[in-house]
Amino acid sequence: MSNLKLKCMRKLIGLFVLLTLWGVQICFAQTREVTGTVVDKSDKSPLPGVSVIIKNNRAVGTATNINGKYSIKVNENDVLIFTFVGMKDQEIAVAGKNVIDVELVPATESLEEVVVVGYGTVRREAKTGSITSVGGEKLAEVPVISVDKMLAGKMAGVMITTNSGQPGASSQIRIRGTSSINAGKEPLYVVDGIPIESGDQSVMNNTSNAIAAFNPNDIESITVLKDAAAASIYGSRAANGVILIRTKAGKEGKSQFTARAKYGVSWLANDNNFRVMSGAELLDYQRTAAINAGVDPDDPTSTYYRPYELLNRPQTNWMDHFSRLGNMQEYEVTAQGGSAKTKFYSSLSYQKNEGVFYGIEYDKLTARVNVDQKLHEKLDFGTRINVAYIKSSDVAMQSLYYVNPAWAGLQILPWTPAYDANGDHNVNISENSNSNPRATAKYDDNWEKQYRFIGNMYLEWKPIKGLSVKTTNAAELTFGEGRSYQSLHTNASARLWTSHVKYQTLTTSNTITYNNTFGDHSLRVLAGQEAMKRDYNMEQWKSYDVDPNIPYPPTSTDAKDGLYDYGMNTRSLMSFFGILDYSYASRYYLQASLRYDGSSLFAEGNQWGMFWSVGGSWNMHNEKFMENTAYLDVLKLRLSYGVNGNNDISAYRQYGVYGSTTINGTTGMLPSSPANNELSWEKNKSWNLGVDFGFFNRFSGSIDLYKRNTTDMLLNRPVSGTTGFTSNLKNVGELENKGIEFQIEGTVLKSGDFNWDLGFNIAFNKSKVISLDGDQMINHSSVLKYIKGERLFTFYLKDYYGVNPVNGEALWRDEQGLLTNNYDDARYVYAGSPEPKYTGGFNTTFSWKGLALSAFFEMKGGNKVMLVNENYYLQSDGEGMGINQFASATNYWKKPGDTGCNPKPIAGNSTKSNDAYSTRWIEKGDYLRIKDVTLSYTLPAHIIKPVGISNVKFYVSALNLYTFHDVNFFDPERGIDGVGAGIHPMTKTFVGGIEIAF
Repeated sequence: MSNLKLKCMRKLIGLFVLLTLWGVQICFAQTREVTGTVVDKSDKSPLPGVSVIIKNNRAVGTATNINGKYSIKVNENDVLIFTFVGMKDQEIAVAGKNVIDVELVPATESLEEVVVVGYGTVRREAKTGSITSVGGEKLAEVPVISVDKMLAGKMAGVMITTNSGQPGASSQIRIRGTSSINAGKEPLYVVDGIPIESGDQSVMNNTSNAIAAFNPNDIESITVLKDAAAASIYGSRAANGVILIRTKAGKEGKSQFTARAKYGVSWLANDNNFRVMSGAELLDYQRTAAINAGVDPDDPTSTYYRPYELLNRPQTNWMDHFSRLGNMQEYEVTAQGGSAKTKFYSSLSYQKNEGVFYGIEYDKLTARVNVDQKLHEKLDFGTRINVAYIKSSDVAMQSLYYVNPAWAGLQILPWTPAYDANGDHNVNISENSNSNPRATAKYDDNWEKQYRFIGNMYLEWKPIKGLSVKTTNAAELTFGEGRSYQSLHTNASARLWTSHVKYQTLTTSNTITYNNTFGDHSLRVLAGQEAMKRDYNMEQWKSYDVDPNIPYPPTSTDAKDGLYDYGMNTRSLMSFFGILDYSYASRYYLQASLRYDGSSLFAEGNQWGMFWSVGGSWNMHNEKFMENTAYLDVLKLRLSYGVNGNNDISAYRQYGVYGSTTINGTTGMLPSSPANNELSWEKNKSWNLGVDFGFFNRFSGSIDLYKRNTTDMLLNRPVSGTTGFTSNLKNVGELENKGIEFQIEGTVLKSGDFNWDLGFNIAFNKSKVISLDGDQMINHSSVLKYIKGERLFTFYLKDYYGVNPVNGEALWRDEQGLLTNNYDDARYVYAGSPEPKYTGGFNTTFSWKGLALSAFFEMKGGNKVMLVNENYYLQSDGEGMGINQFASATNYWKKPGDTGCNPKPIAGNSTKSNDAYSTRWIEKGDYLRIKDVTLSYTLPAHIIKPVGISNVKFYVSALNLYTFHDVNFFDPERGIDGVGAGIHPMTKTFVGGIEIAF
């Protein structure tokens, strides 16, 4: 028995010793040291400040030193996580290694693996819809004020049209054409998951841009949802596409600070050398016109007395006089970083612009704070806050105002003096209604200040694996105040208008998501609810006779002072939605979405609408039969169909609305618009067939075919006169857009330190009016019509033939196609459309070591433009003898046999040869614009990193460097409708900047 006990004791002692040795071994393993170096993969330079932590014990960690080296005590089974701001995280198992060297790649490469979609992200290979995205790093150096300007020509099917070169001006964006006549046409902007306001929110200014409240450098990525499968999850607001913007978030690791500074100059773009006549040219033109009218231009008693003595007076180039060398400056600091629990990104930016016309200024201050906090292992909290202060000063433009320098500079006579006898700006200019834009800029006020707040907070709970419950609540506020003051220097009495405007939008978005993988099957199910309420309030006050020494409302003595204009409205939207994503073996993907929207904008019984989409894709490259195609990286086939809506109409259109009026001195109310008990949504039914491809591990791209039908389109239709009205909105029209898009980008050449990247995109879209409720044609404007069977916008004009080579008279074609010199007998013809047949762009970047040269080109073609008013007045064939004329008007008929020229000028011309509604003024709107050229140099890492600086970059950029076009004006862009009037011309800008990160 004792021997048995002894044996047992020996075994127990042996087991104890074994366990002890094993424990000691574990202790030694836990204290074992791993060392290594972390470098930037692109240039092999060491990275200081990289966070190195143990995955399952984040309290244990270290950071690399200035040489990128680190050491950390680890357990044999530990996994190390390497994180650095701007770089993709890496996880590496210790697994017996004593030295672990790491190469980090830029985080932008990781962005390629996922794309932002409605209410989440998906892996790029899993997308079923037509989606185009661009990273913020490709946009940061472009010297623009707002995000929308950065997208021009960069995405197939996304057309950005600028109708003003004024700093802070809004853009017109069309995604796959225009989808409506009377409802909204702009895309929905969604920033960090929350829909936001966009467009012009100004009262006093010519234009403004709500999107300018965002600092472009705060953007991580921009994704455009183009087809129904991608956009229909936004339901009644998705008809015109959706632009998703994701701002930058902090990353775990040492805090990083970045400082940027830019300075640039700008001037009017005029690549066609467009101009008006010089004094000598104009005098010769007017004398010829007088002679052609049978009048002696040297007769002092004649209405058209034009002596040569006019050339002895001081001559003024008024366009030069009203313009100047503009300048812009911008300063910015950002900070980002964080720990395992708290991550942050913040920025502060100030921008100041002095426009190319006197009186045009634009100042903007923005600040952002993004914070993500892990409250608990299963509970996350975060906030995204953006604030902005914008002050914009201008003079009246975008129409033929006399104080508009872009108009006055063209029409004022060159021999009219610029200054009076006292050396002050001359305001005795009869041909310009005694207005001088320089005096207006100097003595008058016209400004607007906006205070913008856009913020949201989210709380996300993950109770079990794969399940997420998230609530996001947001507020967006705009407060604006404006002032327009006309001084005694420019007006008979001192007059003042003031304004206040408020926009307030509150949004709550709540989702529950389940995401899991079962073998080869992957499933994502999302259900959500969203509610939005928007309030708008605006008031303008007039004070017609203020004290010029104290030009404020209390000093006015005019009995008519008081409220000048007032407006308010409220709208709300309630939504319920769901998404189903399914995939099998990374080959077959299915997505379906459903949204049920209720809007306060429509009549009872029509307030709720159902919108849905279904899409599928096939990753052919993952099939076995594709295994031997080593050159092919990606080959995906996509197909989708869906229905979305358009609720972007004015408030209260469903009700019979009353307005105030005064009759015989008595103020009262009377109906101002009729009730509409059937008012409902416009619906867009869209299908898309697409192919994504990638090859040689260098190139990637896509081809998409699409067709979109807008049904129940709102049109103004005649109503019975017994109602007291002539028309009312009805859901009766139909419109079609169809087209093809192609996009490709990649690395053409990569040899050592040299890289050549190239990208190209082009889109062809054609609209067609299907139904106008029985009408063949309805008006858009005096020169543009909506015509059944034609493109959405069609010029409908008198058919101008040219000049009679015998006598220099203007000729037109009549209804029989015969020539006539009688304008009233001329026939009307369809004269083309302002809609481009194609849009696109291409870019190229050459880089070698730290040097990079990039260029971006934008193009449009197949469209027509028309300077309706400018040509009528400034190529008047002698009718406008009191104002200057375009220099092109000097090419007129002078002798029998002359052709291809303007009609002969006749003083007081009454032949209507210059009539605005004629094909004579139709021009090709095609252009190729060198949009941006940037040369940059990044200092080598081995020079700057020893002093604790991680990056230093210098660059120079040129914006709108040159535009190839044939339009007889400064620039070919005239807005979506191709017409415009008094437009602020585009500008060229040269900018130099520096960026330092540490």
